[in-house]
Amino acid sequence: MLLLLLALRLWLVELVAVPLAMAWLHPAYGLLLLAALLLIPLRWQLLHEAAHGRLLPSRRYNRLAGRLLAISLGLPFDVWRQAHLLHHRYSRTTLCRVEVYEPGAEPARQRQLLLCLRLCGGAYVLAWAGSLLLLSYPAAAHWSWLQQRVPLWPRLCRRVQASGRQGTARMDGVLACLLPLLSLLVYGQHHWMLCLAWWLRAVLISLTDHVCFAGQPLGCARQAANLALPRWLGLCLLNSHLRGVHQRWPQLGWQALPQHFAAAGLCWDGGFIRQMFVGQWRVLPATSLPVIPLRRAGMGIMPADFNHSRLASRYRHDPAQE
Repeated sequence: MLLLLLALRLWLVELVAVPLAMAWLHPAYGLLLLAALLLIPLRWQLLHEAAHGRLLPSRRYNRLAGRLLAISLGLPFDVWRQAHLLHHRYSRTTLCRVEVYEPGAEPARQRQLLLCLRLCGGAYVLAWAGSLLLLSYPAAAHWSWLQQRVPLWPRLCRRVQASGRQGTARMDGVLACLLPLLSLLVYGQHHWMLCLAWWLRAVLISLTDHVCFAGQPLGCARQAANLALPRWLGLCLLNSHLRGVHQRWPQLGWQALPQHFAAAGLCWDGGFIRQMFVGQWRVLPATSLPVIPLRRAGMGIMPADFNHSRLASRYRHDPAQE
C-alpha cells in the first residue's frame, strides 16, 4: 500500500505539483520530474504485480489499484493485462521474440533497426497505440497487414473481447490520454519538459521490459534470464531482475523471488546493467540460439514433466567463470 501511494503521489507531482511550482515559484522545480522519472521502473513493476493479482489482497482493490497505475502510465489496464498474460504464454516462440531473425527470410539490418527503435521507446509506444486502436476501432482486429507484423494481435483482440471489459478499458484509455493533455495546459511554455519526461519514460520501460529475454533459448515460454543487481537496487525494482524465476513460477509475489532463486540453485546469467545497455541491442539469427523441444510445438507451454534443473545446468552460466 505504501508503494502504491508513493507511485500515485509521483503521478500527481508530475501532472500537477511540478507545473504549479514552476508557474508560481521558479522553473527550476521542473527538475522534480527527474525524481518521478527515476522511479518509473518501480511504478511499472507495481502495475505488473497488479496484473498478476498480487498487489493487494482484495481482488476488487487490486484491480482498482491496477487501473490507477495503468492510467498513470498512459495505458488501459485490461488491455495491458491481457497482453502481458499472452507474453507469458508465447514468450520465446515464433510469435514473441523481437531480437531474433530468420536467415534468408528477412535482412538482419531490418531486424536490427526495428530492435533499436523498439528499445528507444518503441515498445511502449506500440503498447499505447495498439491499446487505443483496439478500443477505438475494433475492426482493426481483422487487418491482415497488422496481423502479419504483430503475430499476437489477433489473440489479444479475442482475449479483450472475451473479457467483456471493453467499456471500462475505453474509459481508462480516455483518462490516460485526457489527463496528461490537460496537464500540458498547466505547464504552459514549459510543456516541453513534460514531453521530454514522457519520451524518457517510454525509453526506460522499453529497455527494462525486454532485458531479461534477449538472447535466451527459444521454444520455452518460461525461459528468461536472472541478471545480477545489488540487493538494494533489486528491491527498488521489485526484484524484476529475477525474471527467470518469475517466468517459471508466475504465481509467486516479488518478495519470494530471491528465496526461490537460491533454493533452485540457479546461477546469474550476467549483469543487469550491462545487458540493458549492451547485450540486448544485438539481433541474433534463429539458428544461433538453442531450441528447447516442446510436447506441443509452437504453443510455448512448458511440459509438466520438464526437467528445470537440466535446463538450468545446460543453458545457464556463472559470469565469474568468464
